[in-house]
Amino acid sequence: MTGLRSWSMVAHDAGALTQAIENLEASWRTVPAGQQQGSARDALLTVTEVGTKLAQLLDALAAQYENPGVPEQQLAHLALDQAAAAAEDLGVCSRMAAQALQSGQ
Repeated sequence: MTGLRSWSMVAHDAGALTQAIENLEASWRTVPAGQQQGSARDALLTVTEVGTKLAQLLDALAAQYENPGVPEQQLAHLALDQAAAAAEDLGVCSRMAAQALQSGQ
């Protein structure tokens, strides 16, 4: 995977996330309250997908700055590793929220 392709995928996913947010905001204005849950679930599933892909990309970037066998890692590696973990947490939490909405909890 080339760097250009990786970032174009992120831009595409950001576009999908933006669209999901716009759809959710529109549904809050036009859809009766009892039917809004589906739009929220769809937006959360989009966040889940984007978070998962972003975590994978950040993991790959972190690996580029990793120094195996060296106890003191570069700041870039540490920051990218933490960002990847945060993106993964985002995906997990949004998936759990979508499942909770679907099950009515």
